[in-house]
Amino acid sequence: VAKMTAESALGNIAAVEPRTEPLQLGEAPSPAKPEKSQRAPRPSDRDLIRAAEQHYAEDRLLAAARLLRRVHDGSFLNEDHTKLLAKAGECEAFVRQLKSSVEDGGEWTKQGESHGRHNSLIYYKMGGEHMSHLNVRVETPIPSSLLIPLLSVLNECELYQTWLPSWEKPVRLGVTKSEKLRQVSRVSQVLAVETSSPWPLAPREVILGAVAWDDIDHCGDVAIHLKGLHTDNDEMGVEIPPPQGGSVRVDFDGGFLFQKCPEDHPALDREKREKSSTENKGEDREQILLVSFLMYVDSKMKLLPVRVINFVVRTVIGRMWEKFLSVAEDVKEGKRPHHKEAIEAKRECLYNWVDERIDAMFKRLENSGSGSTAEESLSESLDTSEHYREYVGYLQC
Repeated sequence: VAKMTAESALGNIAAVEPRTEPLQLGEAPSPAKPEKSQRAPRPSDRDLIRAAEQHYAEDRLLAAARLLRRVHDGSFLNEDHTKLLAKAGECEAFVRQLKSSVEDGGEWTKQGESHGRHNSLIYYKMGGEHMSHLNVRVETPIPSSLLIPLLSVLNECELYQTWLPSWEKPVRLGVTKSEKLRQVSRVSQVLAVETSSPWPLAPREVILGAVAWDDIDHCGDVAIHLKGLHTDNDEMGVEIPPPQGGSVRVDFDGGFLFQKCPEDHPALDREKREKSSTENKGEDREQILLVSFLMYVDSKMKLLPVRVINFVVRTVIGRMWEKFLSVAEDVKEGKRPHHKEAIEAKRECLYNWVDERIDAMFKRLENSGSGSTAEESLSESLDTSEHYREYVGYLQC
């Protein structure tokens, strides 16, 4: 008690700066400066790690990494922390790619624009020694009410086969199997997807490590990183089986980013934007978000026929994206009973939390620039004597 009383007294001592110049004749002494509360010592490495682990448990991967990078003594970091930082680095690089301009990302070819219910821009580029590396980038402004349906369509991987399109002509192509291998955390999972291939090629398969994170408190973003995993990869804590049934396992990297749509985005309908800014002043307007998709895939083919390349970039990509958005609209309107059942079955463990966090996202977007974020407040609380011990006590509890 005596120690706490002394610390409290010390914390109320104002920092006094002595005056070095003498008073001039007739000058009155300046009034005393208001007292400033003394700042607490820098948070200890252990406390930073506890706070980071709390963030990670709440699916705030990048926020956790920001705190771990403030740890001075690296001996406090264990193997799990090292893996967390490595994964966060990959995810941050992925976000930087999707937030950069298409002009900054190399020689992208604009495949086209879709001007249906949702305007989309589609870009692609080919690479690799045998031109078998395909890169795709898609951007679509969406109304905020479509975000949760989109997230549910992505999350329910066992239902991919029920809605992803397939083709028999001019080439045989389509998803033949999709299954979840492991639910790693509330929003991260490992899944296997197998596709048919044109004769005489063997089927292709990919094992995807899907890592989702909530960076709403920091910048208003939600994202999902998809990384192809191979048999010797254990970063998701799951034993990856070898390819089955003669399938060839491909390399994959990509994912989705959901963020506030820039007002000058080229896919944003200009007439609707001008109408919303002039006619709806003073009314509650639905936020417009930007969903971006980035994909790199190495098909493991020494020679990819030109007709297959043209079919994929001109037809398959756009058709699959349109179907993805269309299924989300159906989910929103209650027209997909299998998705509805899956969502209700996971309502308590997942989708109630998703609803809560997306509400926080919209509130942050509406109030952007009006104050500090929750993560900034947490950082301040770790550095300020008034809240420091209280927060550490909360974590210990």
